[in-house]
Amino acid sequence: MNETSNTNQRPPMNTSRRQVLCLAGAGVGLALGHSLPAAAHFPQPARILKRGDKIDVGDKPDAIVQKAYELGYEYEKKHGGCARCTVAALQDAIPFVAVDEGLFRGSTCLDGGATPTSIQNCGAFTGAGMVIGYVCGSTRGKTFKGSAALAHELLHKVYYRFKEKYGTVLCKDVKKGAKGNCPEVVGRAAKWTAEVLLTEFTDYTAKEQPDHKPQGKDGTETKAGSAAATRPCFACHC
Repeated sequence: MNETSNTNQRPPMNTSRRQVLCLAGAGVGLALGHSLPAAAHFPQPARILKRGDKIDVGDKPDAIVQKAYELGYEYEKKHGGCARCTVAALQDAIPFVAVDEGLFRGSTCLDGGATPTSIQNCGAFTGAGMVIGYVCGSTRGKTFKGSAALAHELLHKVYYRFKEKYGTVLCKDVKKGAKGNCPEVVGRAAKWTAEVLLTEFTDYTAKEQPDHKPQGKDGTETKAGSAAATRPCFACHC
């Protein structure tokens, strides 16, 4: 039987609906009548870190923290969406945070407090929680595995940084405290989260550092700009 006729075969009767959906969702570009090639590559689950685990990031933890701030600031300024920009900044800055598109995609509707009213959690804080949970949270098989205690503990540390700076993690109040400068909020959230994760999982000790904004080609600090500073949130349009 040639390949063309093979691709028109119906799935075997013992192929479960779950298997069919998994094959379709994986985007392997194979017809259901084919067997998967041995060399097929599927995303491997990222290592779940536990208390006491230490990752070697060399002698550049301060640079990682600064990169997290700069990327968060720039991504929010350019693209908007505080939750997804926080996630993307941490993925691109921290070596042990996997660039998982599913994690990024899941964050895309969580900016602006994820509500029409903007009175829920700031999306940058929510994005920080998504990344922390991804790094050291629980997993699932037939049952849920692992403890959520460490993830909660680390996110609470980020919460206290928000509390110290803005007095709250609620979107409207954070935005008011930041005078509408959402890029700076995202930059800080990414920085604080990077500091928390590096302190827990590397030999890094966080230091109090000023928030150095990214510099333009002329060496001057870039500004959020009127367009970025007044851009409506995707969710609340505030």
